[in-house]
Amino acid sequence: MRLLFPVAKLYETGVRLRNALYSSGLLRIEQLRQPVISVGNLTMGGTGKTPTVIALGQLLQASGYSVSVLLKGYKGQNPGNPLLVSDGKTLLTSSRIAGDEALVIARNLPGVLVVVGKDRAQAGAWVESRFSVDAHLLDDGFQHLKLYRDLNLLLVDVTNPFGGGSLPPLGRLREPLEGIGRADAVILTRTEPDRNYQDLIRLVQHYKPGVPCLLARQRFVSSVTINQKESFSIASLKGTSALAFAGIANPFQFFDCLQNWGVRLSYKMSFPDHHRYTTRDLNRIKEKCLERGMETVVTTEKDAENFEANRLDPLQVVVVKMAFEFDDPEKLRRLLLDKMRVLVQ
Repeated sequence: MRLLFPVAKLYETGVRLRNALYSSGLLRIEQLRQPVISVGNLTMGGTGKTPTVIALGQLLQASGYSVSVLLKGYKGQNPGNPLLVSDGKTLLTSSRIAGDEALVIARNLPGVLVVVGKDRAQAGAWVESRFSVDAHLLDDGFQHLKLYRDLNLLLVDVTNPFGGGSLPPLGRLREPLEGIGRADAVILTRTEPDRNYQDLIRLVQHYKPGVPCLLARQRFVSSVTINQKESFSIASLKGTSALAFAGIANPFQFFDCLQNWGVRLSYKMSFPDHHRYTTRDLNRIKEKCLERGMETVVTTEKDAENFEANRLDPLQVVVVKMAFEFDDPEKLRRLLLDKMRVLVQ
């Protein structure tokens, strides 16, 4: 551990230098014509950015705004140029090219433009040169300092708020905690009812006094058997032996959610985040089910983009969709729409 400390300090120095170059103006910050609402985090891994982007997109659409979502397209094979994933009506590419998160967002936000590109400033300018939009949602944008944002939302996962409190290789922080000072609002994700998060809120507000803090918790939305193309009641799994698998940043939380909903998990398999399932992986899943007499497997929306459902026949493949529910949705709505009213004339 002691040997890793100099490496972590070197990493931290590099991050601080980069941030200082942007804040001083020595590195150029590009601004789009339309407002940019950024969703991001301080840690590596999942804090719930995708469901938050979906929730914000739905809120903006319901308020009459046309929206684009700008993503990096992590783990996709797009070489870097702006790529239109969805024109709001049709999916135009695959998760293999655009990345699984882009496809999940596009499926959940009909009517919204979804674009991937390593340079999100370039991607946003590309959108504005071809389409009419009122706002851009910037996915995983907290450290994408090259692009000016009009509203900077920071997500903090209450189950592991700051990734051990250190930067790599000692911890999972992307930057020092002073970065909280750039946030216009903080959303505490994966909260639980009747739990008190005041200590965490005080810590956050130490770095940004008075910053609004909202609470969000996961809720079950729906489930579908993708190989049979039918909606499916998760309650019908109670008492049934099932295998759950996930290649997401926090698979064990997904497994815990299933068990809290009464699903009996006889076996769990976790894979790396954004994992593309190979024939060997799928055969292992089928073998485990055969060994234990299971006929049903359960997975996430994101994972469903990374394999062909018929490759698991004759198993029943249940895909669970989850979303965030905010403790004070009106507060979030006011925060977002007040900013939009000022910016969109």
